[in-house]
Amino acid sequence: MNFVEIEVVKGQAFALKELSSDDANKPASLRLSTPDDSRIYSLRDLLSVLSLEYMQLEKEILDRQTGLIKGDTVIIVNGTNMDLLHGLDTSIQVGDVVTLIRFASGG
Repeated sequence: MNFVEIEVVKGQAFALKELSSDDANKPASLRLSTPDDSRIYSLRDLLSVLSLEYMQLEKEILDRQTGLIKGDTVIIVNGTNMDLLHGLDTSIQVGDVVTLIRFASGG
């Protein structure tokens, strides 16, 4: 995974729908539907549903021991790094675009 873009839209249930993928386990583009405009969802909620649907993706971006994002991963919400917002507690709503970026490293 280099990046995954997730568009937040109004829908029937809080769920993900794959729009495109680069292989069977890693989506490249997803749509997150939210059924209730009055409920506030967070990046933490998004990662929770993402981990249920795409376990491989979760392994790549989330440190299961700490529950935090791995150091080689950046989450961008509408063009702003989540660390400059409220971290995993950053609110997401209909119309937002969330981008998960994982940097390649090694030598």
